[in-house]
Amino acid sequence: MRRAARTGDDKRILLVLLLRLVGDFRKTLEPLRVTPSQAGVLLLLHHHADARVTNTATELGVSLATLSRTVTALVHKGWVAKRRAVKDDRVVALSLTRRGHTLACHIEQRVRHAEVTLTEQDRRDLHMSLKDSHA
Repeated sequence: MRRAARTGDDKRILLVLLLRLVGDFRKTLEPLRVTPSQAGVLLLLHHHADARVTNTATELGVSLATLSRTVTALVHKGWVAKRRAVKDDRVVALSLTRRGHTLACHIEQRVRHAEVTLTEQDRRDLHMSLKDSHA
């Protein structure tokens, strides 16, 4: 019983930590006019050039419809380019534009800054939760 109560407490601690991190991340992105979901797509494309739409949705854990809305906004802002594959026009590849690449670099700097601002206790809580999720 004591273990179950501890697990419940750990999950609440993790939830509070994650919500705080998302809120803090959202605030750091506001000057760039980027949402956290848009930042996720930009960072993924920064590290995986010419990613397919379906793979990107899977990697980010979102539906194709959600990713489609996000990508449409990114294309409209001139940060992402979409193109159909020559051999199979059902396949859509995504890539960063020059402006998107520059923005992704700025976002990475803000992510590194957010990591530095985590307290030691936050790091331990996050580490323990990630460790438990892989067990």
